[in-house]
This record gives sequence, C-alpha cells and structure tokens, in this order.
Amino acid sequence: MHKKRQLIVHLASLGIAGSVGLAPAMAQQTQKIEKIEVTGSNIKRIEGEGAAPVTVITREEINRSGVTTAAELLDKISANSGGGYNVSQAVGDSGTPGLAAASLRGLGSTNTLILLNGRRLSNYAFNASGGGAVNLNQIPLAAVDRVEVLKDGASAIYGTDAIGGVINFILRKDFTGIEASAYGTQTEHGGGNVRRYTGTIGFGDINKQRFNVLASFDYEKDTPLKASQRPDFAGTGIRPDLGFSQTSGNTWPANFVFDGNQLNVTARNGCLPNQGSYRITAASGEAAPLQPFCRQDFTAALDIYPPAERKGFFTRGALQFSNDHQAFVEYHYSKNEITFGSSETPVNDFNGTGPFLYPAGGRYYPTSFQLPDGTTVTPTGDLPIAWRLKSGGLRTNRADTEESRLVAGLQGVLFGWDYNTAFSQSISKATDNYIDGFVRESLMRQAIASGNVDVFSGNPLDAAGQALIDGAKILEQVRKSEAKVTSFDGKISKELMEMKNGAMALAVGFDTRKEELDDQPAAVLFSGDILGGGGAQPPTRADRRVTAFFGELNIPLLKNLEAQVAIRYDDYSDFGSTTNPKVALRWTPTKETLVRASYSTGFRAPTLSDMFLPNFLGNTADTHNDPIRCPGSTPIGGYVNQGLECDAQFQNQLGGNRSLTPEKSKSYTVGAIWEPNNTVSLGADYWDIRRRNSIGALGDTTVFDVYGAADPLTAGGLFVRTERVAGGGCRGDLPGSPTPASVPCPIDYVIQTQQNLGKYNVNGVDFTGSVRFPAGNAGQFTLRGEGTYILKYRYQNQADGPYLDNNGAFTADNGAIPRWRHYVTLNWKSGPWGGTLGQNFVLGYTDSSGTRRVGSYETWDLQGTWDGWRGLGVVAGIRNVLDRDPPASDQGQTFQVGYDPRYTDSRGRTYYVGLKYAYK
Repeated sequence: MHKKRQLIVHLASLGIAGSVGLAPAMAQQTQKIEKIEVTGSNIKRIEGEGAAPVTVITREEINRSGVTTAAELLDKISANSGGGYNVSQAVGDSGTPGLAAASLRGLGSTNTLILLNGRRLSNYAFNASGGGAVNLNQIPLAAVDRVEVLKDGASAIYGTDAIGGVINFILRKDFTGIEASAYGTQTEHGGGNVRRYTGTIGFGDINKQRFNVLASFDYEKDTPLKASQRPDFAGTGIRPDLGFSQTSGNTWPANFVFDGNQLNVTARNGCLPNQGSYRITAASGEAAPLQPFCRQDFTAALDIYPPAERKGFFTRGALQFSNDHQAFVEYHYSKNEITFGSSETPVNDFNGTGPFLYPAGGRYYPTSFQLPDGTTVTPTGDLPIAWRLKSGGLRTNRADTEESRLVAGLQGVLFGWDYNTAFSQSISKATDNYIDGFVRESLMRQAIASGNVDVFSGNPLDAAGQALIDGAKILEQVRKSEAKVTSFDGKISKELMEMKNGAMALAVGFDTRKEELDDQPAAVLFSGDILGGGGAQPPTRADRRVTAFFGELNIPLLKNLEAQVAIRYDDYSDFGSTTNPKVALRWTPTKETLVRASYSTGFRAPTLSDMFLPNFLGNTADTHNDPIRCPGSTPIGGYVNQGLECDAQFQNQLGGNRSLTPEKSKSYTVGAIWEPNNTVSLGADYWDIRRRNSIGALGDTTVFDVYGAADPLTAGGLFVRTERVAGGGCRGDLPGSPTPASVPCPIDYVIQTQQNLGKYNVNGVDFTGSVRFPAGNAGQFTLRGEGTYILKYRYQNQADGPYLDNNGAFTADNGAIPRWRHYVTLNWKSGPWGGTLGQNFVLGYTDSSGTRRVGSYETWDLQGTWDGWRGLGVVAGIRNVLDRDPPASDQGQTFQVGYDPRYTDSRGRTYYVGLKYAYK
C-alpha cells in the first residue's frame, strides 16, 4: 500500500470502532493514488475524503478485539446503542429465535441498513412481532476485510430506510495464499465458552494472471451459560434489594383455588425452595409467614447464552477478461443452530378456555392439610390448579437458520465511465423445532382430568403420571419461514469536467428488487393447541416490488469547499413513490482543519411482516396487575382467576397491521476534524434525527402503567376483556366464583400489534480521537477512542401525545438510552510483539422504576500478540479483566431480570487464546 494510503488508514482508525473517516484529506498528495468507493458515496475517490462521518474497523482491529461474531464487534461502536437485539436477550422469545441485530442511534434495527459489499441482505425470516432486521449471525466474520459504519442519514445513497445510518461489511477480495486459525475462550466461572476455527485460501493474481478465486470457511461452537452459573446477578428473580420479585403463580407443586382462596399444601413448610418454589410476597420478595400459597422463581431456569453451532462459507471469483472489464461472482452461506431453554410450561388458563380442574376423587386429591397459620382445610369439589410442569422438562426449542446470498456482476470502465452492475439474491430460511417441554393443551387437560398426575406434593411422578405427560409433548418442527430479496442494480460514475477549483463528478444508478415473505406454521402452531404458547398463529405470504433511481453530484465550489448533492426516487408497489434528497458540504479552512455538514430525508415503508403478519397471541414479558380486578396486587373478591390477574403475565396480541403508514425522517449533521500533525487527530460531529409516524409495538409496561392507569377498563382500546356468559359471570371464571355484574370481566389479552406511535427527536455528539506517540526503545504506542454523548432522546408513544424523555433513562418502549458510552484503546507494537488495553464504558441511567439509578458499566480488556516466526501468529488475552458483574436493574422487559442483558456481558472474566498461520 502506498505510504499516504497507510497514513490515511491509520488516522481514520480510532480504537476498535474509531475513525474520522474522511479526516486525512488535507495531507499533501505526492503521487497519483488509486481511487476507490467509500461508504457514503457512489463516486470513487481517494480513501479518506468525503463529507460524511464514517467509522472504519480494519481486519487488524477485528483481530485485536477478541470478538467472534459481528454482533459482538458492533457492541464496540458507541453509536450502536439501545433498541437492538441479541441472542442473549432473545432466550425465551419464540417470536425471533436466534436473531442478533444492530441499532444505530438507538432507533431500532429497522432504521439501520446492513450491507454486505455495498448490497442489501434479506431480512431475518423470523420477525414475529413485525420489523425488518437483518440477522448479524450470518456475517462471515473470518472473511471480513473491514467494516465501514456511516453515521449520518444515507437514504439518498443506499435506500430510503437508512434513517439511523449504514453498516457495510466489506469482504476480502484478491486474496492469495492460505490462512488458518483456531480460537478458544474459557470463562473463569464456567459456561459461555467458544471454540472457533477458520480457514481461507486464495489463488490467482488479478493483475498478472487476470483472475482470482478465494474461499473462506468458518466454524464456531458455543457452550451454554446458565443463569444458575451467575448467581450473584442472574440466578434468581427474587430481588428484595431491588424491590421486586419476578415470580409466577404457576408453581411446582401446584397452587390451587378453594373457597375463593389460593392455597398450596406445601406452604406450611415454606413451599419447596429446592424446586424453585418459595413463599414470598409478590410486591417485596420478603418472607410472609402466613401466606398460604407459593410463587415460582422461573428466571433461574433460563440460559443467559444458549448453546449454539455456526457454520459459514464464502467464496468469490473474479475474471479480468479485458483491461477495462471484470466479471465477478460471490456466494455466501451460513447455517446457525441455536437451542433455547426457558422455564417449564405453566399449566393454567392462558388461552381463556377455562381453568385446569383436578377432579374430586383423583388419586392425589388433597383431602385435608394445614395452612401456615395452623388452620386445617378440607377441600371439596374439583380444584382449579396453577402448576409448573417440571416433569415435562424445560421448554426447549431449536432455531435452525440457513442464510445465503449470490451476487453475479460486472465492473470496470466503459466510455470513460466507472460502472458496476449485478444481479443478487439473498435468502433467509429458518425453522423452529420443539425438542422438549412443550405440550398440547387438549392432551394436558385430559391428563389432569384423569386424576392420575400428582400435582400437589412435589414428588417425582410415578410411571403412569409421567407417561401421561410424555404423551402430551410436542416434539416436531412447528414453524418454517423464508424471507427473500431478489435485485438487479447498476451504477456509473465519472468526473464530468475540470472546473476552476477541481473536477465535478457524477454518479447515477438504479436498483430494482422484489421482497418476499413466506411464514408457515405447522398444524399444531396454527391450531393454537400449545399450552403456554398463546393462540393460533396463521401462515403469511406477502411480497412487494421496489424500483429506485438515484443520482449524486460532487461539485468543487471553492478550492477548499466541496458540495455533495444526491437524490433518490423510490417507487413501492404498495406505498407509492417517494423522493429523498441529501446535501453535504466539506470545507477545509486550513490544512489542519476539516469541517463537514449534511442534511437528508428518509422514508421507511412498513416491512412485509409489519403489515401482513397475522395477529396471534403470546404472553407479556413482564408481570402486571389488572388495574380493576387486582389494583396494587390486591385481588378484589373471590373471583380472581387463580391469581392470573395479580402480578402475572397476560396474553398479548402480536402481529402486523395493514393500516400502517410509512415512517419519515429528517437528519442533520455538522462536525469538524482537527489534525495539527501526522500523529494527532481529534474530531466531533453533532447529529440530529427527527422521525415521525414511527412504527413499533407498545411495551407491555406502557400498556398497563400508562394507558391502563388512565383508562383501567379498556386502556384506550388496548385491553380486550372476556365476554359475559349465560347465567352470569364471565368466560374463564372459576367454578362457583362468578364475576359480579358490577365488576368488569377479566382481561383476555392486551393489544401489542405494530402501530404508528408518533415522533422521535434524537440528537447528540460523536467524539473521535487518535494520538500516536513517538516511537522509542519501548516501541510504538497509539491511543485511540470513540464516544457518543446523547443530548436529547424524546419520543411519543402515541400520535400527537406528550413527549417522553428517554435520555439517560429506561422506558418500556425503548429500553435504556445511556447518555454516554465510549471505547478507548491503548495499542503497543514492538517488533513481533504487540499489546492492546481496551476500556468499554457505559454511563449509568435511571432505572425502569424511575426511583433508582443503574450503575455505570465499565470493563477492561487486555491482549498480547506475537507474530515472529514464518507466518505464525499467537494472540492471548483477557476480557473483563476486573471481572465486573453487570449493574443491578429492576427492568422486566427481558426474561432475564436483576440486570439488563442488552447492555452488558454476563460471562465475566474470560481468557482466550488464538493461533493463526498464514502462507502467502
């Protein structure tokens, strides 16, 4: 590489995520340099020049980071904050199993455009709650040459939905030789370990032999990390220190209702703590000596990180069939298998079809027992139960995903124009397989009604009872889905004319694509006959076509002032057309200073799943109270349905909404880079994004605590209550305990389908810096860093509603938005030896309850390298050197409670070592 190119790359890199992107444009050019295309523009130019803030992560920096997946890598980007999704928090979420996604500016994964070599990928096949996220687990990290993160609006350049920004994974090409590596981790406290093996081979010099072929392989196997392996912060949902107890009234052994009271035969002896069943109060988690029922600590059974196996393959072939024309073909394939284990099935009336009744006269009927206060109870009649199916095993499902992408194209120079055109097809296929713990409701009701299943004692079931449970299990593939994007694109660019202050350059192009979604549940899922799994999930088939034309013009207004003007026209088969412009300026008032600014608009049509995914029933992640029938966790009367209306999960309706309208946005950026010499670079960029008609689903806490508090009966139409039945009472009432005519019926389900929620006003400042210290006897030291400070994060969770402040605070709709986060590294190099000390930092924020503060989260990483012998390289390091636990949080949005898995790494201190051998 030319020395100036090397300097540009060095100054562009700020930490693992650090780059000022275009900063080194002021350096004096000493000879002609090859022009390339940089993320943020369709016009080829010298690397580092431009008018957009771009973070560049090089191959070397990826290796230094110690990460193994694209999602872990993007966690180092300070602009990637909140609203994303990772495999850890997805445990227990049957809607999007196996998804890992990015969220620039905290605006959600649907506003972050993911590209591979500058072209789109298909959305993840499973998007049960709507949305259009790309699954980062499919990115072949071993084949990535660099990652470029464009942090301003790019709707006019890459697509109307790039509202938050663009992440472009650029894969290796023109590689010759052989490279193989092995990598492994070992956590200090056990669980969550990784074994990874990669290999790359390439042959053919594109300049000399006029062809190049490369192939890259990637294999990874992850062991599970269970909540019980991290007892200090994840091992229990009973957190009196945080003022909450996320437990369930469905217990092992069973709670039951008699004479209007909820009872448990083991409560007198403190329930069965060795089975996760405790006598506590839902409000505080403190001991309640006279409490006659039990609560189940179900969070202790979760996997923090599930077991996973990932296989990837990437190949590229290029043929220079003439001096000016090259044909290329790329194929990428990934297969991921992730197994999720969540708490055992709750045996209760989740589908509103009535309680499970243990029959009078059954083999295990509790004829007489004592309460904690010494009172003797002699039940009569059938008993409604709330049981936890421990004898059925953890609800375990395996998500198998296959994602592929084929690109075939031509590039080169024709009549003086640089051109690039290609056909591409990207496919995401996924299946969900139930492998344990899930049961058919109809068969489970028959098993309980037989009286041959011991639900009361907590003892292991006998052979007859276990056979009934095993016979009700669902062990089959329950869902398969496919998302596909087929496209054809082309663009040309050229310096049109030499003006007084430089060359004017033009790029024009087109992009036409077809998006398809085919989501097919199996018969059992379609029927809804799954206990604890909600109602029927219908099939979905939908497609749309999008045709776009775009143009971009670079104009040198002055010798030190350049303008970028771009415009894009998109025509949607289902939403009409939209035109989105972008204007950017790049000014160098002195050779040490660069100033840049931009303005753009955006337009995101609802995705196919946003619109067409049929509505189906699931369950809320957090626990709540019916504001009328159980205000303040206190049931009124003896008609409360087995405690399901107090501190309980409710059914929720998920799915699409055909009445959605597109999101629209405006974004602004202005920033400056200061480079007083070749060793120091400092930068700051202010950004502002304003989005309206935002598409999303209300958080369940918002539905209950905001809408339900204002309107306890219907929550503004979001509560759907059961209907009255003949003879009085409500559907689902307990036998002999009808709801009085003066009291509303129970909540059947809450509506959390996709909606247009309102406006988002978000702004902040990105800071970048790099200092290279003079080399000495001790070697070369370089300090690099990148940070983002959020100035404002205000949003509406209803059209024309009041603005809510999410900055430095947790909300049910977006999670936590920390005001500040950064990643800083100190790198050292001396001959074959190298080292990196890195600091990750996230500022604390106001917790979900609004009454406490989540502590700041800081971890340090240390790594050493040696590459002193014939292509052999060794890397060894420690992540989270100080073994910092995640800070405590009272959030209840995720199945893991006591902390927030979306902002932390639960593995703790982790040792790793890697070996690499390269022959070139």
